[in-house]
Amino acid sequence: MSLHHPDVDARPRPDEVVEALDGAESLLRLLSAQGVERIFLNPGTDTAPIQEAAVALRGRGIEVPTIQLCPDERVALAAAQGFWLRTRRPQVVIVHVDVGTQSLGAMLHNAQRANSGVVIMAGTAPRTLEGDLPGGRTIAVHWQQDQPDQIGIVRGYVKWAEELTMPETLVNLVPRAFQVARSEPAGPVYMTVAREVLMRPTEGVRVIPPERQRPPVLPAACRDAIATAARWIAEAERPLVITGRVGRQRSSAEAMARLVETAGLPLADTREFVNLPSGHACYLEDDAVAADTLRSADLVLLVDVEVPWVPLNRRPPEDARVIQIDLDPVKASMVNYGFRVDLPIQADSGQALWQLLKAVEAERTDERSARWQRRADELAAASRERARVRAELVAQERATRPVSAVALVDALNAVLDPEAVVMEEVTTNDVLVREHLRRERPDTIHAISAAGLGWALGAAMGAKLAEPARDVVALCGDGTFVFSSPVAALWAARDAGAPFLTVILNNQGYRAAKFPVVTLFPDGASVGRQDFTGVVIADPPDYAAVARACGAHGERVEDPDRLVDALTEALKAVRSGRCGVVDVILDGI
Repeated sequence: MSLHHPDVDARPRPDEVVEALDGAESLLRLLSAQGVERIFLNPGTDTAPIQEAAVALRGRGIEVPTIQLCPDERVALAAAQGFWLRTRRPQVVIVHVDVGTQSLGAMLHNAQRANSGVVIMAGTAPRTLEGDLPGGRTIAVHWQQDQPDQIGIVRGYVKWAEELTMPETLVNLVPRAFQVARSEPAGPVYMTVAREVLMRPTEGVRVIPPERQRPPVLPAACRDAIATAARWIAEAERPLVITGRVGRQRSSAEAMARLVETAGLPLADTREFVNLPSGHACYLEDDAVAADTLRSADLVLLVDVEVPWVPLNRRPPEDARVIQIDLDPVKASMVNYGFRVDLPIQADSGQALWQLLKAVEAERTDERSARWQRRADELAAASRERARVRAELVAQERATRPVSAVALVDALNAVLDPEAVVMEEVTTNDVLVREHLRRERPDTIHAISAAGLGWALGAAMGAKLAEPARDVVALCGDGTFVFSSPVAALWAARDAGAPFLTVILNNQGYRAAKFPVVTLFPDGASVGRQDFTGVVIADPPDYAAVARACGAHGERVEDPDRLVDALTEALKAVRSGRCGVVDVILDGI
């Protein structure tokens, strides 16, 4: 079993005391030791010691993480999550006391549900009142910021939280925060610190080598459980694999491809990552086909998927066997999870799928080989037929006015580099994008993994900072574009030198809010009158003009014949160092 640590056999390095004149300098030196490259900062009265320490340390020739100003806290956290998705290395978000913590809002929900390792820090109201210590209270707002349980704001959303009460605790608590954030299932952590702690003089800080506080080695699966799972798969007549995040590890995706090809297993996913390449014969990218396959399945294999189906809309038969492979099969943070699983296996899919592949091969007989091959041939034929139907649909939609979302995705297929990274937050068009947007290479799509809208632009900036040489594209609706704090995101990206392309699927409203009205009241007044109160964005802003005001390239597109050229020109601007926004006007909601 691989330990995943290339230098694990090296002799441990001793602790090292490095220069640091106060608590803030100690904090920055410890963050550097953890490999932090970026601090995404939304500043306030409590962050001044950190800002001062960064300048002072650089002035003495000491390297510190780059501080990136983010005018909105949500952009900061989304950017840190985007960086994590590309590197699996936690970065730091620093926000202003309780109000800055509250402003993280939906992005913290996203980081939690996407198991994203992010280290969040916030100030607290100063503890001293009358000049007792440097950093004490100096203005009236310091009393207003004093809350009885600031950590309680985030307690249900983070893996670990702590208050830093003195500089001497930093040496252990900062590395501890990173270890917890990175340990799978990964997730956000939160620390608070008052100004007095940051301004307290120190005589250096002891740095524990980060290799001595690694995240734990991921577990392989129980061999007996894998043997049972392999036998069930080998016996199944109508199997289905459902996944969401296998593609977060290249080794997992490779093993999954081998497994489905070996046994002729159809695979459906939520396309949070590239779990199978677009066009793979076993990939059921068509949502209706995936739903029908689930309804008739006699075996379902769930791998790294949070919500495999919505029971009201689809579910497997009652007598279908269900296997689950996941680092967190219980999903305890989802209070009412409720999915029935016959064989839950807690394991790292990067190891468990290779174990399962070997075990399935061991179950091979002549009869099973013939059945697996017959199923694989049927899947390939059905895949070719779906591709033919999609091609006909695209041909019809290319000239549709208003612009068809299918035609827009087809234009993206024409212009995107195979290695371009797509951050997808299109909400009600997610199925359409999954069915039509071609992504062949691993690590070339990340879909929002939760419900906190306004993620894509900040996440795109973080992804671009992590991999400057790759094109990064944010796909979003018009509602999510507004939620993304576009002025803050586009300005921050320009300031950081992290240009990306944003493509808006603009249906002039909140279709996600229209669907519940139609679903819950199919014979109601709203449907009868075709009057959907509270979902239409009448006379919407000129989002391309907003982009241009932020120094970005911006274009509004209403002519389908203009799509490819508009996207090409915007990508050219991005490659020259400017963000680009293409606002595509689709049919209304």
